[in-house]
Amino acid sequence: MRDEEEAARPPEADRQQPMISVELVTNVASLRALLDAWLVLASAALEPNPFFHPGFYLPLVEGLGWPVGSVVIVARERDGALLALLPVLAAREGPGHLVPVLRTAYNPSPVHGLLGTPLLHRERAAQALDAILDAFDRRALPGRLLELVGHATDGPFGRLLEARLAERSQPSLALAGLSRPLLRARQSAEDYLEQALGGRHRRELGRQRRQLERQGSLRFVLSRPEERLEPWIERFLTLEAAGWKGKAGTALASRSGDRWFFERACRELAPSGSLSFVALALEERPIAMACLLREAAPGGGAFVFKIAYDEEFRRQSPGMQLLLELVRRVHEPAPAIGWIDSCASPRDTLYTQLWLDRRELGHRLIGPRTFTGRVLVAAASRVDRLRRRAHRPAAADAEATSRSA
Repeated sequence: MRDEEEAARPPEADRQQPMISVELVTNVASLRALLDAWLVLASAALEPNPFFHPGFYLPLVEGLGWPVGSVVIVARERDGALLALLPVLAAREGPGHLVPVLRTAYNPSPVHGLLGTPLLHRERAAQALDAILDAFDRRALPGRLLELVGHATDGPFGRLLEARLAERSQPSLALAGLSRPLLRARQSAEDYLEQALGGRHRRELGRQRRQLERQGSLRFVLSRPEERLEPWIERFLTLEAAGWKGKAGTALASRSGDRWFFERACRELAPSGSLSFVALALEERPIAMACLLREAAPGGGAFVFKIAYDEEFRRQSPGMQLLLELVRRVHEPAPAIGWIDSCASPRDTLYTQLWLDRRELGHRLIGPRTFTGRVLVAAASRVDRLRRRAHRPAAADAEATSRSA
């Protein structure tokens, strides 16, 4: 009874807000019906997220099927304008998996969603976020807890989220987040590489590059929006399938649904500059390629969606040579790309040994402003503290072992 009474009486500030409706989209047809408004939202987002752009997310769910337990939370203005969009996955957590949770569709299976930042209209971001949290308070969303994961903690959304949770006195818990390598310009490319690589490593990479150059012309190539896209798509799919991913059956070309999704997303995003390919080519033959999802404005950021290299040249480290070229490109006087998120695990040595900065991704558990919500968040906090304590002795033992070795 107490839950219902609290949820039915939102704070005075909430009652004074303009009416924003919050809805759940549960199928592809309903999501596609939002396309025009979704495109407007994506172009006016407080913080762009190419993984939730309609040119990426619609081909994903159309080509691979609607993920089990998935819903898309949308917030609309009275005139129908879209103010917020957030794909989430319904799950059950806690002892006995009894607590229904809505979790950001970050890194779902199959692994294609690599950023969890919601799309919020920059001019109405606070109101849209409040509307979603209000709906959560009223139990209008199918979950007792909301788990936001995979958003940049230092981005506009991360700052807004922390401010609104504090202002609303919303029960919440910051959990251990994620960290991944990020390429951001320093004073110069030479200074950057000197900090990132030891002299011996740099000399070895230089030797490997000279080996490649003795075999022919070696150049860095960036696709342009006005180019024909099909040759780029086909080259990348062929290169990836020829390597270890093809042997493991995880290359995009290995499954028809993945291939269709990738080709469609490329065609949807590339004309606006939201997707591009980069390649290191030896005599017109690509020996390393990456597909980047981009902020369309010049100098904006990019995300490494996929990368592949020719294993015939593995002794010359073509993947690393491509990353070295990207380091040089972001240090140009007017770079086409301002920064690059690797979208890789911190354990991925290809990036961690070269890219100096890290992007911290947040993980925040949120409860409704009800008695039950506070109890659930408090219980989750106790479990998190116990888990951290249990990990400390193991970490200390590992450190002691490494020191004595």
